[in-house]
Amino acid sequence: MICFAYSIVFWLAVASRCFAQDVLPQVSFLPAQPCDSVATNDQEAAEQTAAVEIERLLADLPRGREQEIALELLEEVSLRRLPGFCRDPQTGDFVADSVRVTGRESREFRVALGNRSRLQIELDVDARVESGAFDYVYRGSNGSDAGAPITTWGLMTLTADRTKSMTHPVWQVGHTARSARVVEVIAREGTQAVIGPMLGTGGSELSRWSAASDRFEIQAGSSLSLFAVRSAFGPGWTTAYVGSDDTIEIPEQPLPDSVKAGLEVLSRPEHFYTTVHTIGPKYPPGTDRTWIAGDWHLGVQIMTAAGQLSAGSPYIAELLGVLALIGGTAPEAQVPLKVGTPPKGAAETVVDKAVRMALR
Repeated sequence: MICFAYSIVFWLAVASRCFAQDVLPQVSFLPAQPCDSVATNDQEAAEQTAAVEIERLLADLPRGREQEIALELLEEVSLRRLPGFCRDPQTGDFVADSVRVTGRESREFRVALGNRSRLQIELDVDARVESGAFDYVYRGSNGSDAGAPITTWGLMTLTADRTKSMTHPVWQVGHTARSARVVEVIAREGTQAVIGPMLGTGGSELSRWSAASDRFEIQAGSSLSLFAVRSAFGPGWTTAYVGSDDTIEIPEQPLPDSVKAGLEVLSRPEHFYTTVHTIGPKYPPGTDRTWIAGDWHLGVQIMTAAGQLSAGSPYIAELLGVLALIGGTAPEAQVPLKVGTPPKGAAETVVDKAVRMALR
């Protein structure tokens, strides 16, 4: 079993803008002027912290498309403002500056984002040799410091994956937030350096579980298991989105254009949900092994940079070398995944198990 728990300010996607928007949470910092002007300095300091962090990453990136994307994200951090809303410094709610009905000011319009939960995912994956399918089983825990219960969470999966079936004894299953965006596979030093849930032209969807009633919500400090996915698609890195509510409640009265624009931003999955990087069904049967190796190579690098895998681990170092070797060879070469160093700890053990299934 493995546990991934993140408090993410942003992730830098190194493939394409569509990848940054759809697969990993991009700059999830939403600058909005505080409703209390006293908090202005804190807001500006947080914005500056995000900008400094991107500049630090820029220094380590090679010239080319990756640097261009980082520069674009840096520009967004410095320029993005949430239209139509200010932010309550006490609760974190976004508050509409004004919502008017027939010229009169109505009650204030508040939006409490669903990303106040603190999901931790433990997972295991097994291959069913007789059928060629993979079983992904998850346990979700909500941190004791969570500001809201978990009522919905799910994985970004391929829309084209008609083999997947999701189950849970009491939670309901659904598929939402479809996208037609496609990951652009790029080559870097002979390795295809892209990760994400999308392959081909089918786009992706958020396949999720939702609590059937308040009784089954994952409250702060509690957990729930038996979230299961069976699919013929092999294991790879993807993103889970976790929320404490399904939707933003919209007032019945007409909304100003500025508030409508702000709601569009707040409703995006990367802002409304807590994001967690995890492993799930990703590669259709017959996917090019060199693509899979390059995809895993980048995923392990991201997890290492985030501190979720150890940069000093002999196993991780050897695994990255072997993945780069496989990714840089011709597909027909069928270079085997041979890592002699044994994994240590739960995280490395599940990574080792999943990557071997992906490249079997």
